[in-house]
Amino acid sequence: MRRYTIQIIPQDGKVREIRTTQRALTLLIILIAVIIGALIYLSVNIGKIYVKNIEYNLLKHRVVRLENRDREIEQLNQEIRKFYVLSDKLNKALGLGITPTNFSREENDKPSSRDEENLEGKEMQEEATRLRAFIPDIMPAMGGWISRGYSSDHKAIDISLKEGTSVFTTIEGEIIFAGNQEYLGKTIQVQNDEGFMTLYGHLSRILVRKGSKIKKGEIIGLSGNTGRSDAPHLHYAIKMQGRWVNPINYLPIRR
Repeated sequence: MRRYTIQIIPQDGKVREIRTTQRALTLLIILIAVIIGALIYLSVNIGKIYVKNIEYNLLKHRVVRLENRDREIEQLNQEIRKFYVLSDKLNKALGLGITPTNFSREENDKPSSRDEENLEGKEMQEEATRLRAFIPDIMPAMGGWISRGYSSDHKAIDISLKEGTSVFTTIEGEIIFAGNQEYLGKTIQVQNDEGFMTLYGHLSRILVRKGSKIKKGEIIGLSGNTGRSDAPHLHYAIKMQGRWVNPINYLPIRR
């Protein structure tokens, strides 16, 4: 069997010798090759695992986004259903006529007797009376005139009034804000469960507190000139189902 001598010559000049056999050298080379192969295999698989992990996280995020989108679509569908229900009620309450939904329902549910017809009419009248408390169909103040109308950059109407004029809530609901705002000055916001929110800005005095329950037509403040305002007036705005709408469409001066 052949023998080999491996010499290691360091800088200090002292030679070191390692004697080995051909078999041992062969085994050492094989061991080194196995170690290198194992390292390469592990590196490749670790890389694959890393890529798979990235793909998994991407798919997970995509699933989360799809689930969130499904929830948003469901919420939107619920809002649409609420809108149609409220629209149906508003048509009855304001006497604007019978909607196609009502017409279809009446065709399918024709009363079998005059008593049933009278009962249905009475129930509709009671519901209309109840709903009127939640619909902003009265003026928020007595007197004055509309000095600025509703537009894309002014989601409200301005009613010029003498400072100190009484301001009424146009809906029954809850005070969700009563305080100062940078632009509108002293401001009050009222909201109800029927989807309406009314806003009253530039007041000189606030007469209610946040969280208070109020009836339609109650005095909630006095008109003024607070905030960014050039003259005493009331900034009056309405939201319906989260969207700004033109208050003129609900005021009695329109009809």
